[in-house]
Amino acid sequence: MPDLAAVRAACRHIGDVVGTDPRYAHTSHLRVLVAGDPVFDEHYRGPAVADVFSVTKTVVATVAGIAARRGLLPGLDEPLHEVLPALRDKPAHGQTWRQLLTMTRGAAVDGPWDIDAVTALPGGQVARVASAPRIDPPGPVFRYDNGAAHLLSAGLAQVVGRPVGEYAAAELFAPLGITDASWLADPDGVSYGYAHLRLSAESLGRLGELWRAGGQPLVDPDFAAAMTTAQTPGGPPEELPYGFGIWAGDGLALAAGWAGQHVVVLPDAVVVTTGDPRFDAGPPPRDELPPDWRPALELVRQHLLPVLISCDAGAVPPRTATPGS
Repeated sequence: MPDLAAVRAACRHIGDVVGTDPRYAHTSHLRVLVAGDPVFDEHYRGPAVADVFSVTKTVVATVAGIAARRGLLPGLDEPLHEVLPALRDKPAHGQTWRQLLTMTRGAAVDGPWDIDAVTALPGGQVARVASAPRIDPPGPVFRYDNGAAHLLSAGLAQVVGRPVGEYAAAELFAPLGITDASWLADPDGVSYGYAHLRLSAESLGRLGELWRAGGQPLVDPDFAAAMTTAQTPGGPPEELPYGFGIWAGDGLALAAGWAGQHVVVLPDAVVVTTGDPRFDAGPPPRDELPPDWRPALELVRQHLLPVLISCDAGAVPPRTATPGS
């Protein structure tokens, strides 16, 4: 067990930096649980319940794992067009559940297929994502892919019989005691797969505890094990290997979102940070982050993780995270 006094001291130091260094001034919350018990919880600024941005992707993957436990999820190497026939005449034809979960579908993610351009559409967002041309063979190349998560949400809605947000409310959030979740949908009613789930830091901690427990009792055990095992070498923005909707490496699992939303899952602890970018979806999207902003995860890596991990601190080296998950 970590030294709880040392854990709290490290957290207080992080709070001091957040309060004095303008690069971290957008940080909203730091919450730390050790062996399931909260040992530090501090709200610095901003709304208590807010967009967790790309942490949404990890929640979508978790919903897929619940569907797998219920026998609803097709085989991971089956193509998504089997449940979304409209994909059959698009470049997304043949893309598999596994490729979507691991961001290896090989599709373009910029220009008309950049997620901000997709989100600005008055409808047909799934179709736009599915129309992205292939620039690599599906399977071997990781490319950070917001659109893949939205296709995954659309496919899951078909196999569970309702939007992912509704299914998650009943089958994921309610069993965990999460009552503050709200999940936006695109104009066609598809829950956004890549962002726009709103949760509190406390609720993120509950999800982190589920992931720390290997998904039990909600997620299919084989799916949960694969979810937090590196499936590809990964790459930017977190520069870690990637599993199913979650980063996995350095002895931890990491759910990560833009503007400093992070859930760090360790064998004995869960660390949650959130940030407030004062985001306006527009269009065009706007925020108030300074150009040199930094995620609080940097401070967590430097000051807290060495205390939490019962091995040499070099097992979790400090990193310069790329702002933009």
